[in-house]
Amino acid sequence: MGKQRAMANEKGVVLLATLAMMLALFVLVSEAARLARQELAAAGHASVASELRATAVSGVHIGMAFLSADGKKGGTDTVQEEWADEEKLKAFISGLSFDRGQLDLTITDELGKVQVNALVTYPEAKDFNTDQKKLWERFFEVVNKEDESLESLGENTAIINAMKDWLDDGDGDATSGFSGAEDDYYLNLEDPYPCGNGPLRHLDEMARIKGIDEELLTREEAGYRLKDLLTVHGEEPANVKDDGETVRRFSFPGRVNINTAEFPVLFALMPKTLSPMEREMVATSMVEYRSEKGEEEFSHPLDGEWYNTCPGCENNGIKKAMIRTDSNVFAITATAVDEGTRVGIRAVVRREGTTFVVLSWQETDA
Repeated sequence: MGKQRAMANEKGVVLLATLAMMLALFVLVSEAARLARQELAAAGHASVASELRATAVSGVHIGMAFLSADGKKGGTDTVQEEWADEEKLKAFISGLSFDRGQLDLTITDELGKVQVNALVTYPEAKDFNTDQKKLWERFFEVVNKEDESLESLGENTAIINAMKDWLDDGDGDATSGFSGAEDDYYLNLEDPYPCGNGPLRHLDEMARIKGIDEELLTREEAGYRLKDLLTVHGEEPANVKDDGETVRRFSFPGRVNINTAEFPVLFALMPKTLSPMEREMVATSMVEYRSEKGEEEFSHPLDGEWYNTCPGCENNGIKKAMIRTDSNVFAITATAVDEGTRVGIRAVVRREGTTFVVLSWQETDA
């Protein structure tokens, strides 16, 4: 009897061991199958994303084609051009077919924005550009209004000073006012980094400047996001004398295309001799005048000094040296979407006749 019980126990142990092995094998096989499914899904997603990227790249080239056609006409660049009309872009795209995805395309004029690097004078890049400093002060009245609290007092002046210190070069470690910031500030942060001491190359770099963060850049105020009204572009070559030799350098004149500038930028172009209400009224009149349409065509050609003669725009005080009416730098944003997968490309290009130089290329996917 004892021997039979021992044999039964032994068989039970073997059975349990076998079941344990089978369970482990089942778990292993199940995990392998799960990983295989994940890899297949990832490969499928990668394939979809790759095809959508091709569609988005096509969108960038379509944008270039519109800008090239406009460039052949020469003259001014305005919100009345075909490249600036989202409905016309959509109508053109609707007649095309892509291997995958739906395409959304927008084109904006980078020189219709406030040019960040123009805050200092070039080629020395040492001192404030006085006109640009005043423009920033007025600009912040719209896009970063200070409240009446003590904590808010002087916030915008502090940001402007910190921006100047980030951009300037050749003034040693001198800070602007009491609120500027050089290496002694940035190198003592929890995650230290040096002060830029030169032009910004990407707008995202602004979040590294004292007083500026991503929340400020992306927060919507009066219907606008700060980062959508700014550009790091606008660089122009400049010939200067250095020890008697002509040296090729660059400058950021900061002249804004008044034909494409948004309301807050138009507001900022006007001097404080006009009250905030007067500047708001004039900027509104300009925006409405530019976009007014009849049944088919725009009602007002934007030629000559229309911004001085349009109804409600007289005596606006805008300095001619602060503005331009043409552009050669544009941002093309092409987004391809298919079944929840999205791939976007933002290309900033400089138009040189009918050819283009790509100044920046950013891709996003989700």
